[in-house]
Amino acid sequence: MFFSKDGVIDHKQFVTDLAALRAQLQAAGSICNLFQNRYQFALGIVAGLLNNQTIILPPSLAPEAIRSSIADAPAPVILSDNAEHDALAARLSFEAAQSEPAKNWDYATSLQANPTEIHVYSSGSTRQPKCNAKTWKMLRGGAAITDQILQELEVQPSEVGLLGTTPHGHMYGLEATIFATLGFGHATYRDTIFYPADLEAAIEAARACGISKLVLITSPAHLRFLEAAILAAPEIICVLSATAPFPQALAQKLAARDNLKVMEIYGSTETGSMALRQTAFEEAWSLSAGFELQKTPATCLAAAPHLPVPIALEDEIEQHPDGRFTLLGRAGDMVSVRGKRSRLAALNATLSEVAEISDGVFLHDKRSESDALAIAVVPLQGSSLSETEIRSLVRRHLLLHLDAAFVPKKLLFLPEIPRSATGKITRAITVDLLKKAGLHS
Repeated sequence: MFFSKDGVIDHKQFVTDLAALRAQLQAAGSICNLFQNRYQFALGIVAGLLNNQTIILPPSLAPEAIRSSIADAPAPVILSDNAEHDALAARLSFEAAQSEPAKNWDYATSLQANPTEIHVYSSGSTRQPKCNAKTWKMLRGGAAITDQILQELEVQPSEVGLLGTTPHGHMYGLEATIFATLGFGHATYRDTIFYPADLEAAIEAARACGISKLVLITSPAHLRFLEAAILAAPEIICVLSATAPFPQALAQKLAARDNLKVMEIYGSTETGSMALRQTAFEEAWSLSAGFELQKTPATCLAAAPHLPVPIALEDEIEQHPDGRFTLLGRAGDMVSVRGKRSRLAALNATLSEVAEISDGVFLHDKRSESDALAIAVVPLQGSSLSETEIRSLVRRHLLLHLDAAFVPKKLLFLPEIPRSATGKITRAITVDLLKKAGLHS
């Protein structure tokens, strides 16, 4: 079920620890689950659901974000091993149960109709983070895409493990690691993966646990610095990416390695994971997890058996006769400069191809007549190029691939772009960077 350098934790141990945690949480009115260890986090999810206690997953670990998310929650208890959270609410840390092993228990069946809510927040990339109420059934339904991908790998379930770089408190990581395990029984690595050394340690832990094939649950933000480690690890047989557009050039480079399948998942906090594609070879998306699309005059609705109601997509799409669809861009993502139009996602995709920078983003200020644009970039670490030389190389690349109207003169150099843990940039950060570029009052 879960594994680490300390070995495998099976279902019986999970049920034993679950009983102990449920007893410790009896006095809680609601639970704010901040456990960073995926095993502890999964225990907190199941314990809260079985105790009928609303579970809150804040949009970030910033104290103000946590405080705001639990402000109206009844008698909140924070699940955390970090003593700094004592200042926010009552805190409970994790201790492995010392009691006799419990009997195996199929808690998943009893949770399928459980109405207790899990509050998951959107990223805040276009507005303030929004709370979305989920249930076991909804999150397990979204995790069905991960299960489908693993089934199609045609390997024995006991051979495969999931490694996650994306936060498990956010929708994608929650479905693709936690609920892929809780709902479908796949083995997931307990610890955090961020740096290449973390990935190497996870592979070594899997090998020690008898797990020979690995699926990496990640995002373009992490792939930027994990690429070499992935290519050098034959144990990784599949890469799943989501949360931001996957640069096709990178997808093609990874897919060129022998025995490596590269998949991209499409979804949102509101819908959960709903479609997939092999980005290296195709542009269109294929629906999964029972999803159907319903066009209306104003928008497109996504419906699925595990969702209580159809949900309006924030992206504009083009449906194809074979049931697949193409993304045209996020509603409101249109950039209009001097009468010419493009999509912000397309501009950022072009910028990501510049070899002389490690990260970059277009900053967009929508205006009534002609929008304003700036660019923020992070030079490659150890680069010998001057800012003037990098500026020239960036502009040259963009002018080769974009209309000159979309190549701004304002270019900010930053030591790093302040992305969220899922690789996104909040609207508040965008506004701050626009101010530094002199484009937003």
